[in-house]
Parts: sequence; structure tokens; C-alpha cells
Amino acid sequence: MYIQAKGEDILIIAPHQDDCVAIAGGYAVQTVEKGGHVYILYITDGYEEDRVTRRQEAVKAWSTFSETSVTLDFLPYINNKSFLSREEINKGIDDINKYIKRVNPETIFIPLYEGGHYQHDVTNYMVSRVLKNLETGCTVYESPIYNFFMSFKTTPEKILSGLARFIPLVTYDYPPEPVRNDQVYYLEMTDSQLEKKKNIITEFKTQNPHKLRERWGFCDRYQKLHAYDYSQPPFNYNKSVAKRIHNLKTLPLIGKIMRKIMIWTTTIHPDPHYTMTSIPISTGED
Repeated sequence: MYIQAKGEDILIIAPHQDDCVAIAGGYAVQTVEKGGHVYILYITDGYEEDRVTRRQEAVKAWSTFSETSVTLDFLPYINNKSFLSREEINKGIDDINKYIKRVNPETIFIPLYEGGHYQHDVTNYMVSRVLKNLETGCTVYESPIYNFFMSFKTTPEKILSGLARFIPLVTYDYPPEPVRNDQVYYLEMTDSQLEKKKNIITEFKTQNPHKLRERWGFCDRYQKLHAYDYSQPPFNYNKSVAKRIHNLKTLPLIGKIMRKIMIWTTTIHPDPHYTMTSIPISTGED
């Protein structure tokens, strides 16, 4: 189904600075063009050693596009080191809850629960906990960014992308795809709007902007927020190619070689099996 922004006030909740463009950069462009306001809440504020730089990149990226219609806010958590304890997760839930109540958006965008990056997935989890207890009539979309679910049947593009890495001068990029087969909403964008999205991505200089344009330089796509069992991965891990790759990397003789040549399958995640089983889930959660 094709959709367009309505010019409403929207909120993008992003784990890291450049993620907001991948999640809903196109919708943000359309929102500003139609007179709406874009709020962006960054769940983390960069690595300890480069917080200032990452924040400056985000500010420049969006101020270049609009100086008045985009508001950025940063929570004080650390990239790739935060939310590993239930105590910190609860604090993050409280922070997100207060922010949503304050800005009262009509539409919220978050990263999809993909099983490919812990802080992306825990962001989805924290927002879902907030919205479960918060009475709001807003529409909530989750957007695929990248995941490591690999199946010859359902995600052949991920297999091709991985194999292309071993062929000199060959690249294969494809739009981020959802994990499950629910309704997908495609943002109908003009060439000009897509170029604006790509230009915003390019301002994140520390994150290899050329690769970002290739990876995320597509029209936005979303799904409605799904009710998950966060104690389980969002895909059948036991039948995925990801599990086979992980098993090869654990073998004593070829494991070192496999870990080197398959480094692209390594994710920032406390659980090497790319699942959410390591999120500290509260007792009694459904």
C-alpha cells in the first residue's frame, strides 16, 4: 500500500544519529514540505569518545534541510553499551514515556524488531512498553533498517548481498525489507524528495556516507507496530542461514577464517545468536 505524509506532527525515535534517516527520512521530508513538524528523539548520544561529533553531525544534517521544522533531542545513553540491565531499560522507558507525552505526536516511527542489532531491537521494545500503558491515538510505524535473517526462500536478496562481497568490483544493494509478511506501507516519494533524503544521510561523515546512501537511499517503507513476544527472536532462527553461519564461526579449525570473511554477519548484540533472548524481560510480561 502506498502512502504519503499528511503534514502532521511526527516523532522519529532513533537508537543512533543516522538511524532516523533510515527509519523515516522520506516521511520527515514530506512532513516539513507540507507544514508539519518533525521531532527526533535519539535514544543514545554517541560513543563516549565522540558524542560531540555525532551530535554535531545530526544537527547539521537536519538544519541543512530545515532550521525551524525539525526538533532534535538526545537521551544521555551510550552507543552500544546501554540498556543491558533491566534498571537502565526501565529508566529508558520512563524517559520515552515523558517525551511522547510532551510532544504528543500524531505519528510515531521506530526501528523494526529485526533481531539484528540489540539497541535497535531494545528501542522497539521500550517504545512498545510505553505505548501499551499510554492512551494515545497516534499511528505507530516500525521501519526495517537491516537485519541478519537470511533464508533462501524468503530473503534471497540477503544471500546475494552477502555473496557479492566476495566478488571484486561487484555490489548489490536492495531496500531494507521487513522480517514478517504483514502489510507493508510504501512511501510515495518524488525524485526531489528522495534526493533530499540522500543529502541528509550524506551529512553523517563519520558513518561512511557513501555506503549509507547505497544502503538507505530508497523510498521509505514501514509496517504497523506488531505485538511481539520479545523473549523470542522475530524470525525462525533455527531454520535461518544466520544460524548456519554462526555455527561455522564456532568450529575450532575454520572458525577464525569464517569470522574474518563473514565479518559482515557480526552484529552489535550481547547474544551471538542474533535473538532477543538476552533482553532482561520483566517477570509476567506477555
